[in-house]
Amino acid sequence: MKNTSNIHVFNITNFQDYNNCMKFDKKIYARAFNDHIKVNQFIKKPHGHDFYLMLLITKGSGKHSIDYKDYNVEPGTMFIVSPGQVHCWDLSLDTDGYVLFFKKEYFLIDFNHDKLIKLPFFNSSSSIPCLRLDSIEQKTLSNMFKNINDEYQNHLLNHHEMIRLYLNVLFLELSRIYNNKDEKSIIYSYELMQLNRFELLVNKYFKEHKSQVFYAEKMSISLKQLNYLCKKAINKTPSKIILDRIILEAKRLVIHTDMSINAIADELNYNDNSYFIRFFKKSCNLTPEQYRSSFKRNN
Repeated sequence: MKNTSNIHVFNITNFQDYNNCMKFDKKIYARAFNDHIKVNQFIKKPHGHDFYLMLLITKGSGKHSIDYKDYNVEPGTMFIVSPGQVHCWDLSLDTDGYVLFFKKEYFLIDFNHDKLIKLPFFNSSSSIPCLRLDSIEQKTLSNMFKNINDEYQNHLLNHHEMIRLYLNVLFLELSRIYNNKDEKSIIYSYELMQLNRFELLVNKYFKEHKSQVFYAEKMSISLKQLNYLCKKAINKTPSKIILDRIILEAKRLVIHTDMSINAIADELNYNDNSYFIRFFKKSCNLTPEQYRSSFKRNN
């Protein structure tokens, strides 16, 4: 378990194994959700992880917070959380469904490297982490999760190959559902792939490099091309995507650490603390200290 700025970042091996499943591979985890939360009580606090999380709710109620946005939990809710996102939940005791963790490299053993970034619900800032399913969609996805869960537990011949095949079918079905729910999410594969390349670079370099030019050069495209693909894909400018990532990190540090505002500004490579405070207030309508105090009062 890593600890970055007091936000715990879990890996799959931090979770309790069962039926010796992790003996065969530590990059995949599948379990009935109620069983999962009973034996992993430590996950109630805000945390991140270095793997993808997929959660299908079939029973129960509550709230699920993902990157400081609250979503209602109810039967037929599907959540998709990517590496690096911070989340937590407050759920009724009867909440159940299916939970699935997987590492990118686990899935990509049998598929092309760009397979995941072509999907409309992983990595992109345009992605909505919560889907509301109708009864037919919920039944279809429940059966898929059950198939994965059965393969994971039973350890039959070539079960990991079967799990990856089931994952691929699950992703394809989710892509159909996702695009039917939100027509704006349908993006040509080229723009989606380039957008995700840009976002991965931003996630890696945003503290040191805040200029659009840096990222255009890294991607070997012109600044005009970068602007075009971002606007076409999610109707945001590259600078807005960069600033959103900086603000998200600033919020995490303000809320989940005891660092001084000066130290946070320094962590994000702002030499002028007063400028950082103005920048934060312009985005959040509160200074960092006010934001921290407000969060403590309401949580």
